[in-house]
Amino acid sequence: MAQKNIIEIRNIFKSYAGQQILDNINLRVKDGEFLTLLGPSGCGKTTLLRLLAGLEQPTSGQIIINGKDAKTLSPQERHVNTVFQSYALFPHMNVFDNVAFGLRCDGAAMEEINQRVTEMLRMVRLSGYEKRKPHELSGGQQQRVAIARAVVKEPIVLLLDEPLSSLDYRLRKNMQIELKQLQRKLGIAFVFVTHDQEEALSMSDSIVVLQQGRVVQQGTPRDIYETPKNISVATFIGESNIFNLFIDEANDKNIKVTVQGIQYELENDGQFKRGDKIHLLIRPEDTRVYHRSEIDDISMMFPAVVNEVIYKGTTVDLIIKLPDGTLLSVTEFFDEDNGEDVTYVIGESVWVNWPIGWEVVLPYEA
Repeated sequence: MAQKNIIEIRNIFKSYAGQQILDNINLRVKDGEFLTLLGPSGCGKTTLLRLLAGLEQPTSGQIIINGKDAKTLSPQERHVNTVFQSYALFPHMNVFDNVAFGLRCDGAAMEEINQRVTEMLRMVRLSGYEKRKPHELSGGQQQRVAIARAVVKEPIVLLLDEPLSSLDYRLRKNMQIELKQLQRKLGIAFVFVTHDQEEALSMSDSIVVLQQGRVVQQGTPRDIYETPKNISVATFIGESNIFNLFIDEANDKNIKVTVQGIQYELENDGQFKRGDKIHLLIRPEDTRVYHRSEIDDISMMFPAVVNEVIYKGTTVDLIIKLPDGTLLSVTEFFDEDNGEDVTYVIGESVWVNWPIGWEVVLPYEA
């Protein structure tokens, strides 16, 4: 059974003092979906979140929340709660009172408050912390209090404005897992704002990439990473090795391009013709490097020299230099079972290629 759309954003524009912040935004959030708004600072992510929360009004366009036009709904009537980057906990209140605040404002009975707050603190693993003040908690614990306070009122959508950005690396990784697990337990839609590509890829059911106030692509994490729609998405989501080339030959099924003096035949999706300029993208983990002693057939390989070696434990990242001075990034994964040698030294001569079909071909953009 298909999930219903809990939020629909239709042709939304937003301007401040004549400056366009959001430009014709259209997207849908499904019930129970973890949707991430991803983009660089200033692209409109937080503005869009504030429009959903009712803290701002669009210049034009329509927002539908649970089947109702948001214009007719106050922020309280939207049943949409927000977790802010700063958490915004009340410093003079203990954990229990912070979480219970919204229920008390709604006039809930004490018995109901006790039951719901206790259950919510159990769900975010803060049972026993009821009497602590925010300053007595770690950053991760404060974040869980903020989430509990937002969720205890049973919203239909939870909005999260970069809630992990102030946490250190290890805690941030742990909280990513906890947040995704909590979302599954609650079964409600999360709309999560971040500029961190890795965070978006690891947590989301769907990613909306925003750039300069526009939606440039929406899809699953795998879609966004493996089949970016344009060069700006490709370079924003992860690293890419990029060759700017002209197409030598083309038909409906294939194109031929020359890379470092070698002609390759690649798949044509139908939009490219002879003479077109393109971007050829190859991800670092899809770029293959071989010791000179490993290879007999070099007909479809080009030479390179190891320029830098970065050991990362589970991987070795290489920077290799091609004869024309082009630098490529390569990620080599350790695999003790097959005994592959991923030990390289700076200055070593190597051979390079990639599995044909794993590249991405995009129209050229200046």
